[in-house]
Amino acid sequence: MDSIISVKNLSLSYGDKNILSNVSFELESGYAAALIGENGSGKSTLLTALAGIVKPHSGDININGKIAYLPQEISLVDDLTFNDNLKFFASLARCKVPRELPMGADALRKIRIKKMSGGMKKLCSIVCTLLADADIYMFDEPCAALDKEHREMFISHVESLVKQGKTVLYVAHDKSEYESFANIELCVEESSVTVNMIKCEANV
Repeated sequence: MDSIISVKNLSLSYGDKNILSNVSFELESGYAAALIGENGSGKSTLLTALAGIVKPHSGDININGKIAYLPQEISLVDDLTFNDNLKFFASLARCKVPRELPMGADALRKIRIKKMSGGMKKLCSIVCTLLADADIYMFDEPCAALDKEHREMFISHVESLVKQGKTVLYVAHDKSEYESFANIELCVEESSVTVNMIKCEANV
């Protein structure tokens, strides 16, 4: 099976600090990978490089598919309602806003983002990311600020994505978030990445 993500000799630094050094790995279509490591180890930096947000100083990244990316930070337009944000992100993804939203988010449609709690904003960010029919979904600590109910709903949704054969990269600190669907752990430590195979077969 051809790789949907291929990373070769990737290096990236901020100022004098070396974040990633000569990182290489491949991920086949239909696999779900959990990015794990200590705070500041480079997990989010690696994900932003894969998403094309930051450019590595050296090395090659080849992505063979459409990406949907959820950053740690809330990237919604504060002065707009959730519904207007949905329309905006749907236009970027060239798709339509569904009549029924996942994770019980329909009740938030008419609320302005600036009037929402942190958990509500995170939920809205997730739903905007899920609008796209992508080949690769990249989630950076998606469960931060979510309550238990929405955390479970989101994990169930990710399980559904991987059963559909989507490729998932998932940054997490808590193994309980990804143990039900991840095939691979990408352990980021001391500017390197170690690949730990959990399940040998793709989720298709």
